[in-house]
Amino acid sequence: MRQAILSGPVNRTLYSLTQPMVLGIMAVFFFNMVDTWFISLLGTESLAAVGFTMPVTMLVMNLAIGLGIAMSALIARAVGADDNLQAQRAAMAGLLLSLLLGVVIAVAGWLSNDALFRLLGAGDELLPEIRRYMVFWWPGAIVLLLMMMQNSAMRATGNTRLPSQMMMVAAVLNALLDPLLIFGWGPLPGMGIGGAALASALCWILVLLVIMTRQRREGYISRHGMGWHEVRVLWKRMLQLGVPAMVTNMMVPVAGAILLVMVAPLGPEAVAGFGVGMRLEPFAIVVILALTSTLPVFVAQNHAAAQYDRIWQALYSSFRFLALWQGAVCLIFWVTGHWLAQLFSAEPAVQQSIVEYIRWLPLGYAGMGIVLCVNSALNSLQRTQTSMVINFVRLFAFYVPGAFIGAEMGGYPGLLIGAAAGNLLMGALLLWRVRHYQLQMATAEVN
Repeated sequence: MRQAILSGPVNRTLYSLTQPMVLGIMAVFFFNMVDTWFISLLGTESLAAVGFTMPVTMLVMNLAIGLGIAMSALIARAVGADDNLQAQRAAMAGLLLSLLLGVVIAVAGWLSNDALFRLLGAGDELLPEIRRYMVFWWPGAIVLLLMMMQNSAMRATGNTRLPSQMMMVAAVLNALLDPLLIFGWGPLPGMGIGGAALASALCWILVLLVIMTRQRREGYISRHGMGWHEVRVLWKRMLQLGVPAMVTNMMVPVAGAILLVMVAPLGPEAVAGFGVGMRLEPFAIVVILALTSTLPVFVAQNHAAAQYDRIWQALYSSFRFLALWQGAVCLIFWVTGHWLAQLFSAEPAVQQSIVEYIRWLPLGYAGMGIVLCVNSALNSLQRTQTSMVINFVRLFAFYVPGAFIGAEMGGYPGLLIGAAAGNLLMGALLLWRVRHYQLQMATAEVN
């Protein structure tokens, strides 16, 4: 795959990297939806208990994503420079770091479980149910961190197919295990909400074992003559790059929460519709998420090989494709909006709120896609702090203020239009800045 990334047709190579990721990300969404649906069958108390665990699970996942971005940048750069030994060392250091952090998180969470969730606002009546879930989730967090880091390591080498295939297998297995472990079957007793956490952990173990077997065969799980000094140096670099990337990811739910606070005074129907829209949004931007997972591999390897023209070509091809794709998504939502709304609510007011969400907010997804593509390229070049600043500006100088101004002028529809306009404006500004920077570089080369 390295040869294709460095010398193959740019568009075809990006497609071959990204297409498996679309399926893999869809599988992750399916995985989460199946869990939520089966838990909802246990009743409101179980669903509320899982709701309280979301901040904790999101924090751990964002930690894994941030460290995965850092490790991927190091591995992809080494692969692009044809330094396989350094790539293998970075992968092994990432494995050890994720294992260490996973154990620390699991032990600390296990010991402070009740105090932690009381701090998050859970009442004594929900604590036993939360405990039944987290007793399996805390040790599962070790596996989750290891799995996500190993997936990132494999993608950094250019192999996006196997991680995606394994996530699809895990999604199917989870759909089979959930009812068996939650409700029981034959002699197998039902475990309630704890069964859902155990099912997830078992699926993660399967994915991890397959990925690690492949990684070991390719030499990425071995000490490679690496002492603790080299490990500590790599850990320090991963944390330097990973913490800003983690903060960047955490900004998105914070901005979403701010918009929800703006929506709340507009009535329960608006809140309900906004909530449904937020659940639909990942499906609308799945191609953006997939492309921004694979673009860093292409950029880092070509940068290490001094193939700078291919990087610019990949960026502009990504921008054009996302503009066309998200335009098609907007058209589909405009045509199917009322039908989709009826799937989620029988109340006309809530239906109208859903329709407005999927009619207006997706108009800004193309701008958001440009920002996320640039951010992913910067992450691959180990400039995660710059990426963090750009995302902060998008969310808190354009997106949230645009929503606030829109809400003041036009209520709920105005809020959505303002947020979309904020994304479009930031995307246009960043596109101009990228072109200006490219022109500066070309002029410098000529001189």
